[in-house]
Amino acid sequence: MNRLRAALLLTLLLFSAGCSLSRPALVKHYYLLDVSPKPPDTPPAHPGAIKVTGFEVAAPFADRSLAYRIEQGRYESDFYNEFFVLPRAMVTSKVVEWLTVRRIFATTLPPSSGLDAAYAIEGLVTEMYGDLRNKAEIYAVFSVQVFVSQPNSPERSIVFQRTYSQRVRVPDGSAEAISRGLGQAFQQCLVDLEADLRALPLNP
Repeated sequence: MNRLRAALLLTLLLFSAGCSLSRPALVKHYYLLDVSPKPPDTPPAHPGAIKVTGFEVAAPFADRSLAYRIEQGRYESDFYNEFFVLPRAMVTSKVVEWLTVRRIFATTLPPSSGLDAAYAIEGLVTEMYGDLRNKAEIYAVFSVQVFVSQPNSPERSIVFQRTYSQRVRVPDGSAEAISRGLGQAFQQCLVDLEADLRALPLNP
């Protein structure tokens, strides 16, 4: 009897192992916001330095999973499609890259720098999702609040603030299309931000 029980137990274990091995592997896809600045042909608009202190992301979009707006007031996260890094780190690094390559200031310092700068820039991403409410017209939505300040001034005065928002129409609601559209929307926000920064009457 004991041998029979042992044989039955072994059969069940092998069957369970076979079932688990036959299940398809969990596949996730990872994306980055594609922002590609090109060096300008003009000298820096401002001779001083600016420090990127960081860009936060609003709680609904702070996780790595892509977010979709399904209905009014209803959002969903995509477990199988994620950003390669946390959005706050990705957005911050892209802002640093844009300001550095586009040479808006003579020097752009990242958040990790221990150096000080006369000006600082920070922000908050308030929207970053795929708008799927209308299946005939799908959009990637990106909005960011930006603040430029003088951190070493007695009042830590804010010299500039603005919200940039872009909606880019995408061909379908796939994660690939949404992530590409978010990159395009983010880049257009950076283009508009650059124009404003170059026009600022900042002290040297």
